[in-house]
Amino acid sequence: MKLKESKSTIALALISVISVILVSSISFVNDIKGQIEKKENIVQRKSISKKEPTKVSFVGVGDNLIHDSIYNCADRRAGKFRDGEYNFFSLYENIKPEIQPYDIRYINQESIIAGNQYGISAYPRFNSPMALMPAVINSGFNLISTANNHALDKGSKALLDSIELWNRTAVKHVGTYASQKDRDTPLVIEKNDIKIGVLSYTYDTNGIRPQEPYMVSYLTEKNVRDDVKKLKPLCDFILVFPHWGDEGVERLSAQQKHFAKLFNDLGVDVVVGTHVHRLQKVEWLTNKDGKKTLIYYGLGNFVHHQLGHTPYLEGMAKFDFVKDGDKKYITNAQFTPLVFHIQLSQYGYDGSVYRLDKYPFELARKHYSIRKNPKVIINQYIDSVNRLVPKDMIDLNLNKQ
Repeated sequence: MKLKESKSTIALALISVISVILVSSISFVNDIKGQIEKKENIVQRKSISKKEPTKVSFVGVGDNLIHDSIYNCADRRAGKFRDGEYNFFSLYENIKPEIQPYDIRYINQESIIAGNQYGISAYPRFNSPMALMPAVINSGFNLISTANNHALDKGSKALLDSIELWNRTAVKHVGTYASQKDRDTPLVIEKNDIKIGVLSYTYDTNGIRPQEPYMVSYLTEKNVRDDVKKLKPLCDFILVFPHWGDEGVERLSAQQKHFAKLFNDLGVDVVVGTHVHRLQKVEWLTNKDGKKTLIYYGLGNFVHHQLGHTPYLEGMAKFDFVKDGDKKYITNAQFTPLVFHIQLSQYGYDGSVYRLDKYPFELARKHYSIRKNPKVIINQYIDSVNRLVPKDMIDLNLNKQ
């Protein structure tokens, strides 16, 4: 064999060997890469399948009912009396830190805020100053119910103006509506991959009827059944705010018992009630399918100036909506007793909301309705809470004086 041919043969052989090595290397690398990608996909699928539970926390309080003594005090606090300026912030400053950490922060705005052009007024036809709105919002509340017996105190036009005022804020509101379209569009709050449908109803509007049927959500069996049926496919949980019961009465009315059972039978998750201006019981109801409904029948008042000492014991509802894969449930249900303190000051009848366990006894001695016998009344408050609320839900230690 000639040297030239030998060199060519060797070169071809080397090229062949190198080609085989390169192909094998590429195949090996691709194989390794494929295995890595496969493992990454498996890990990713496992990660997705083992997604951490998500939750949405809720806190809610009762009736924000602004009597004339309350807004007159806010008027003087802001400066010259009857100059149109009001300062309501002090009413909420002591309870504000309890409200703000939660995702959904609810209040029943009992006295309508329709606009100062309708005249500022109190019982029996309320219209609270517009300056109340920033104080409520600053306190942390981001969800309000406007369906209550005072919703039409200033008429249908005022109700529409009130809706427009709330629409200008970031606060979500439910229970009164400016159009049939709005009434037919359910409120669904979405946060942390959880969808919560919200409904609100009132038993009546003090005999005043709205200009259009859609304007106020009334507590009727047809309304409840229709609304829940429409809402169920759109959300993970249903939360209902009924304005119900017999005013000033602790025991449950036949109406409350009937609708509580209906809510439970229809699969509602939580019910937070208002109207009777005093505390009522808290319980879980379970229907024939094993579905549980958490019911706070009555949280009482929040800010107000009513007669007697009973209305000044109030409540705050707390719980979490939890979604864990296909499981959806309510957990961490709690109840915090509150007191609305009100006393005479340089501004008039001045007040603020306190947790019962953080309510200074020296203030109780000055309270408009408690001062004559503070020890006995505070002990009565503690007895009421222990009687009405399951002990595992009371989130503080209440020690009698």
